[in-house]
Amino acid sequence: MSRRSEEFRSLLTPTEEPGQPLPKNTTGFNFLIQYGRDSVNVTTWLGLAALVQSVLLLTFGRLALIPPAVLLGIRITDTFMMVYGLKRNRYMDGVIQRKTATAFPDGVGNYGNKPADSEVCVFLLGTRCNHPLGALAPGMSDIRAFFPKMTADLEEHREEYGFLTTINWLNADQRQAASEIMNVCYFKNADGLHEFAHSSAHREVWNWWNKHTKHMPHISIWHETYQVPKGSCKTIYINSHISGLNGASRPYTDEMTGKVLYNYPIVDASKGLLKTSAGRMSRSNASEHDAYGDDPYQNQ
Repeated sequence: MSRRSEEFRSLLTPTEEPGQPLPKNTTGFNFLIQYGRDSVNVTTWLGLAALVQSVLLLTFGRLALIPPAVLLGIRITDTFMMVYGLKRNRYMDGVIQRKTATAFPDGVGNYGNKPADSEVCVFLLGTRCNHPLGALAPGMSDIRAFFPKMTADLEEHREEYGFLTTINWLNADQRQAASEIMNVCYFKNADGLHEFAHSSAHREVWNWWNKHTKHMPHISIWHETYQVPKGSCKTIYINSHISGLNGASRPYTDEMTGKVLYNYPIVDASKGLLKTSAGRMSRSNASEHDAYGDDPYQNQ
């Protein structure tokens, strides 16, 4: 059987809910905690901790040393037990221990056998607060209020917008604190992204920004859009959690039960056309690595 005729199959069982809902920890109080934590550098946090501990020592004497000592002991013991296999390594929870790639199923759950057979629109949205107060700076409370509205809108209109999934990143390369936040959003195509951009939820933020941007030069925003046609997108994940485009579950109707189920686009990339970079973009028969004889995934 040729590699091209092999049918892709999902490695995960379909679910009754979208596999990767939008993160809720970027809204409300948690949003303040996240941005506030990143607004202060490590030396400031250490200074604050030293000050608090000094006050506790003056108030309670040596008894104030017990809570931090107990906490540190628990953390060290927990790490030691995971390192030496005495307890489950929770950091491995959700890791798919094999080589996988992305292949989107159709409306009835079939994956086909042609790689990169779907176009994708990638939308990068970044922001950073360049104010000494960080999360408490003017305008940041408004941004915190807008996030849950846009999140709810994307969740409610996933199919209308062709929204697939999103993932958050922190760019900490340029400075120690007040780092740049970036969301990577995936849509089926640019038309869906434009639908969301002109929705009432996003227009509310848009109008607010147009009105206040002159008075808030400390808030920077940017975005980039990439329309990726068929045959021009490839993915590879090895021993990875569900992340990026692999988290874009898609709905289909089960022929036996009539239920709407959601399938992850996660398929085996250890064999067939998905073995190589060119193969995953439908640009070869994935035989260009055969001569090396060093494929560690071929027996998965």
